[in-house]
Amino acid sequence: MNQPIEYRDLDPARFFSDIAGSYRPAVLRGFVRHWPAVHKARQSPEALCQYLMDFDSGHEVDAVMTPPAERGRLFYKPDMEGFNFVRNKVPVSKVIEQLARYSQFDAPPSVAVQSALIDDCLPRFALENVAPALPPSVRPRIWLGNTITTPAHFDESYNLACVVSGERRFTLFPPEQVDNLYIGPLDFAPTPTPISTVDFRDPDYARHPRFRQALDAALVADLLPGDALYIPTLWWHHVQSNGVLNMMVNYWWKNEQPAADAGTTFDALVATLKSMKHQPPEVRAAWGAIFRHYVFDPEQDPGAHIAEHKQGVLQNARPPRRP
Repeated sequence: MNQPIEYRDLDPARFFSDIAGSYRPAVLRGFVRHWPAVHKARQSPEALCQYLMDFDSGHEVDAVMTPPAERGRLFYKPDMEGFNFVRNKVPVSKVIEQLARYSQFDAPPSVAVQSALIDDCLPRFALENVAPALPPSVRPRIWLGNTITTPAHFDESYNLACVVSGERRFTLFPPEQVDNLYIGPLDFAPTPTPISTVDFRDPDYARHPRFRQALDAALVADLLPGDALYIPTLWWHHVQSNGVLNMMVNYWWKNEQPAADAGTTFDALVATLKSMKHQPPEVRAAWGAIFRHYVFDPEQDPGAHIAEHKQGVLQNARPPRRP
């Protein structure tokens, strides 16, 4: 396994040109070390907790909890009829109280707030802790808990993940490693997008032999408070959070906005699978050729020969090439 490229003291003005323009993950060491929240975390867990509780609006957020036997891994039940965690809606302060109590346990349950919109639950936090590279329209989300493992999954947006407290290990895979990650059900997953069914702590290579090839292509990033990680859209990422109090703030954005009636690309994938699953091989191959012509072939514009005012959905079917 290799490491992503690292930058130190990056000029924020270079973020979109040098980092987000490359479609490769990048570690930004010390990128948010100036945040007051990071300073509080370096003082002590108690200092950070008090800092967050002073901001708490009382807005309830989604919090998950797994029993100690799961060792913090968010996953399915053994029969895959449900998930191995319970979900509650509570204010951030209540989660902090749980974390403080569980910090005294030898084998505590794992608790986490995942992807709560900070504007709702900690509205003044974003005024004091601002990502230096992103426009104000990209709003922050909080991830707060103790030891939690989020299985490898992808996001349909670009992601800047900023560590405030604790340690996080990201294991990243390029999109084409989907063949080797043994992805679970597309329409039933503990995260918004499907997850790898491989247990990264103890891989079963007899059951998942191609996972060795995925590891050969993996990038591993260990982040400390003040560090940030840029993750391009559709890159698979497995996240291991360690410690009695870990906190991350992340930002999702899309470089291009689809048409209002387009739905998500993931929805299109699911719809295509539903329509193709009963087609014979020759029909699937034919549709593959048609999809490639209209969607995936980078060398030609499928509507170039049609008068612009009659191109319809083919208009701007190919984004402009990057210089």
